[in-house]
Amino acid sequence: MKKKILIVTERRADYSKFRPVIKEIEKSSKLDYFLIVTGSHLLKEHGKTLKDIQKDGFKITAKFQMYSRKNDDTGFEMVSALGKSIIELSKLVKKLNPDIILSGFDIGANFASAIVGAHMNKIVIHIEGGEISGTIDDPIRHATTRFAHIHYVTNPSAAKRIIRMGENPKYVHVVGNPSLDSIRTAKQIPKNELEKEFDIDLSKPLILILQHTVTTELDSIKKNFKKTLDAIKELNVQAILIYGNADAGSKQISKLIQHSNIKQYSTLSFEKYINLLKNSSVLVGNSSSGIMEAPFLHIPSIDIGSRQSRRLQSSSVIDVNYDKDEIKKAIKKSINDKRFLAKCKKTKSLYGQGYSSKKIVKLLEDLEIEKIPIQKQLFY
Repeated sequence: MKKKILIVTERRADYSKFRPVIKEIEKSSKLDYFLIVTGSHLLKEHGKTLKDIQKDGFKITAKFQMYSRKNDDTGFEMVSALGKSIIELSKLVKKLNPDIILSGFDIGANFASAIVGAHMNKIVIHIEGGEISGTIDDPIRHATTRFAHIHYVTNPSAAKRIIRMGENPKYVHVVGNPSLDSIRTAKQIPKNELEKEFDIDLSKPLILILQHTVTTELDSIKKNFKKTLDAIKELNVQAILIYGNADAGSKQISKLIQHSNIKQYSTLSFEKYINLLKNSSVLVGNSSSGIMEAPFLHIPSIDIGSRQSRRLQSSSVIDVNYDKDEIKKAIKKSINDKRFLAKCKKTKSLYGQGYSSKKIVKLLEDLEIEKIPIQKQLFY
């Protein structure tokens, strides 16, 4: 009898990490999965990335809209979406009766799945807990940890933090970041094809921009994001900007982007994004991709502001404030400083080596569900 695992994906960020795990589950004779799709995957303005999941050939068990049609771009919309996710997922868990809920990261729908699982006496496993960053992501991540029975973390310091939170060390496993698995196995796109599709010249410096909203800084989002756009404009270096997630404030940023002269995309497939990142001079913004994926590829990244400010960082990451001149200085360093670039080439990944999904699936296969106490006991 195969163990049935429920997975919900809300956006590009969690799908890129679940994708290699689902591929490994499909190979397993002991596991099966239910895949629930929601969030920005279903939104036209965010590229309707449901098509990428369908292209990958995964079986989609169910879909539901967590955002309202109005989508008013506020904290109210975010918390309403969370509430709707809890209601919809509770119905699906009741209907599907999975053995395990595989929750992930610091994303609303995944937090909802952990809440539902804990209340409905399902084993909840959390991927990427124990890390610290900024904005609303931090409390969502730690709250998910509290609802989870088992923890698959990306690095030893995250494991120590979870144990200090009172979680049973027996159920904390260091596996790395599964998004690196996708990088390791991504199909290489020839440079000339990238140049043709994106109208770029890869013999010259290329800046890749991926900057999300910071939900605790809504009053200053436009001002802060404009600093990044102004820095890029003044440097006059070719750049590609990828839209961020659908959190509160994203529409404010969208309006700024649309009126800039920077080449922009609402979304990209993971393979195109990774190939562009491999060939870029620097990743600029505040995405966790700059902390985890860029260092894995030995690409410099510039982390702006508070969103990722406390994450474990490689030496290839440059931290800057919301300051145009600081951003410009950091970009110039990333393009021209030969000593810094040599150091980036020697950067070691702090989040695994691209074999996380195999570790996760082996743990899932070996898990004796009946021996996991549904009633959690904290080890303070």
